[in-house]
Amino acid sequence: MESKTEYTKLSALVDSTFIVEKVGEYVFKKWDDEQRKMLTSLNYEEGYRKLYPVTTDKGQLDLGSGQLGTILEACFIQGKADLIGKTFQVKSNGKSGMDIRYFFNLKKTVSQVSTDTPEYSEADMGW
Repeated sequence: MESKTEYTKLSALVDSTFIVEKVGEYVFKKWDDEQRKMLTSLNYEEGYRKLYPVTTDKGQLDLGSGQLGTILEACFIQGKADLIGKTFQVKSNGKSGMDIRYFFNLKKTVSQVSTDTPEYSEADMGW
């Protein structure tokens, strides 16, 4: 029996956290009011948005390029960024509709803080 994908919205995650489990290849999506469903395409079509399916512990989340870039940047360390298994906190500007903006903060664990921070010696600093 095939399991049905559970979807979530960023608005439902404001003031909470989510853990990234997997990120799929981008697809183009558009909401169709007449059919009351999301239309999907593998190629760009007028009116469609490029979205990345992100599987989280709270359900599947569709993120735009800018949002994905923001969470990639949050865990970017020494030229590499890995989202898988990372926990992000979601905040918003408190607005709604087209004016809402979301902000993501990487929640670091004690082990991430110690391994992500490069160690420098006095020789490295020129002292």
